[in-house]
Amino acid sequence: MLKMELDKSELLREEVAYTRLDCGLEVATLEKRGFAKKYAVLATRYGSIDTKFRIAGAADPVSTPEGMAHFLEHKLFEEENGSIDDIFADLGAYSNAFTNYTMTGYLFSCVDNFWPAFDTLLDFVMRPHFTDENVEKEKGIIEQEIRMNEDSPDWQAANGLLKAMYRLHPVRDEIAGTVDSVRRITKEMLYECYRTFYHPSNMTLLVVGDVSPVEVADRASACLDSRDFGAAPEVERIRPEEPRSIGVHRVEKSMAVSRPIVCFGYKDSNVGFLGQPLMRRIIGMEMLMHMLAGRSSALYNALYEEGLIDASFDWDYDCEHGYGFAMFEGRSNNPDQLVERVAEGIASFLGAGLDPDEFERTRRRAIGSMLRSFDSLEFIAYNFLTHHFRNMRLIESVDAAKSIAPGEAEAVAQELFDPDLLAVSVIMPDGTQSAANADYLGQGGPEQEE
Repeated sequence: MLKMELDKSELLREEVAYTRLDCGLEVATLEKRGFAKKYAVLATRYGSIDTKFRIAGAADPVSTPEGMAHFLEHKLFEEENGSIDDIFADLGAYSNAFTNYTMTGYLFSCVDNFWPAFDTLLDFVMRPHFTDENVEKEKGIIEQEIRMNEDSPDWQAANGLLKAMYRLHPVRDEIAGTVDSVRRITKEMLYECYRTFYHPSNMTLLVVGDVSPVEVADRASACLDSRDFGAAPEVERIRPEEPRSIGVHRVEKSMAVSRPIVCFGYKDSNVGFLGQPLMRRIIGMEMLMHMLAGRSSALYNALYEEGLIDASFDWDYDCEHGYGFAMFEGRSNNPDQLVERVAEGIASFLGAGLDPDEFERTRRRAIGSMLRSFDSLEFIAYNFLTHHFRNMRLIESVDAAKSIAPGEAEAVAQELFDPDLLAVSVIMPDGTQSAANADYLGQGGPEQEE
């Protein structure tokens, strides 16, 4: 019998059972009794930023075109005789896959036929089928997806911000790549990346629902442990040394929009965290930004009354081991005035110091939201492995939120909201140009970014 380790949260009354198969695959099961639906997610620590790596023993590093991880995700869903989606559909299961900057995941959910769908998931992800012909066919499909992103003003605003913030780090690159980079991808490149990053030892399987952890582990073992995956490769992921400074302060683009779209934010210069320190940083900043710019905040309501924002205004804090940023976005007739007002609001907010009572109210609200989230199997399925690959435990999030002091979150914010690290991306309606961009273009313009 496989050895199980349990990770428990008394507050949530949840526990996760972990085991590792002989082939190297880590299996995690969060049993939710009484739920009809079940989810399974198989993910690998391989994302869009893993474009340069060195395998132990190799003389030279490997560099791959942008979009390789996303292309590989697409290709695994295509079988010699059709699409894997059709197999899941015949079983009455919903299937999906995703690629982000740091991971690629494959999942399904169902009420009935869980075990046949489970076997299908493990089988197709662990059995690649690439040919010159099907790779060329997929390029056309992905090129269409890329062109759709190019036509999306919101996507372009967000991507423009990352390109302005980051000079070298591959987080500035499109997850799907570019038309030119996708056209350079070959069958041989796909197999090389698959062998490097899809070894079971680099992957984790999560099952959440009314299912026994022992049965999950035994079924996964029966599916995979008889296969020969070979030795796990030792891989060094190579990243450029990103300067502390941003690339450019402001970029602007014209598109077919009725009102300007602005996406602006602060580059986090203090990165490199994993585990509990990273979790506390993320949760603390989320609480602080809710106090600063949430819909009940003084700043949000002042901006709304002044007509600088509408209901589209939102914020986010994203932090990984190698990068991080706080971001604000929305539609505004005066994007540069909005940026200026938010920057002033941040300075005033931090200058006054955090109100302990307001921080405590925000903490209670955050904990309540977390507790409700654990009633959603979909939330767990989509967030568990994102935390896991950062050496964070999703079920420990409530305990972390309970123990964060106002001063801890404020110290992160004081460092993060550095005016020198503010970058702005604006999408203007076709045929218009903001005064700020006219001045900027006169100094060289964003075309010098590269």
